[in-house]
Amino acid sequence: MAKFAIEEFYKGEMYLIFAVKEAITIGSLLLALEDAIIRENVSKGVYDGDCTDAFKEFTNQVCGMFDSELRSKLPKPIHLKLISTVLINKENVNTILSEEVLNEEHLVLTVTMRILGFDDGLFMLSIPKLIGEEFFCEVIEENDKQFKGTILVVDDSNTDLRIVRKLLSSEYKIVVTDNPNNALSILQKNHVDLVLMDIYMPGVDGITLCERIKRNAISNAVPIIICSSSPTQENVIKAIRAGAIDFLAKPFTRQRLIQKIDKHVKNNNVLLPCQ
Repeated sequence: MAKFAIEEFYKGEMYLIFAVKEAITIGSLLLALEDAIIRENVSKGVYDGDCTDAFKEFTNQVCGMFDSELRSKLPKPIHLKLISTVLINKENVNTILSEEVLNEEHLVLTVTMRILGFDDGLFMLSIPKLIGEEFFCEVIEENDKQFKGTILVVDDSNTDLRIVRKLLSSEYKIVVTDNPNNALSILQKNHVDLVLMDIYMPGVDGITLCERIKRNAISNAVPIIICSSSPTQENVIKAIRAGAIDFLAKPFTRQRLIQKIDKHVKNNNVLLPCQ
């Protein structure tokens, strides 16, 4: 298993799990090592220094491959940096996977890699679920999972978006955007039960966005909670006048956030049942 750090705009880790025989064999060719001896050692389960070097070279190559593949597809550039590699066997698999990979929700992707001269190899890429959703710009959810409702979160801080998603995603379907200009479009295309937005955002602030949502015939019934790390009386008054149903001071606890949202989503769904 290879562990990568995601640098640049995205923060997190990625894990690549692959068959060690293919990895070492391919890596040995890349390093021009003695292939026959390495193949024999690998078949016997003997991993010497050359095998380790080949393993690391393969993971570095894969790191570069994913870096170049993802870079052109994502809204913001990324850089993958290899942190560590570890051989997984039946003795350590439970410890490694439970402590390093399965300590939070992960999205597991599989891909077949075709390399000339080798049998097709099946690789599994494990990405923390929240990171995966950022990569693919959509919520990744279980088909049979039941949610209390759908929350649109608008905040220019990716850190705050990640925090809110982590606090709410077990109970609510979360749609996020760090661009307030996209909020109205999202509301018109999706059923949303509540909007949670920051008050200070570049370009369009939360007060202005709240007013726009309330002027729109499609979205004016959706309740809005405005958040701020500067909960002044003036900000609260502005938010309520703009049409917000509630105001929430940052930082907030999960209990406080759920309490506020449950109250208004429940009230909203009594009046506007989901179709």
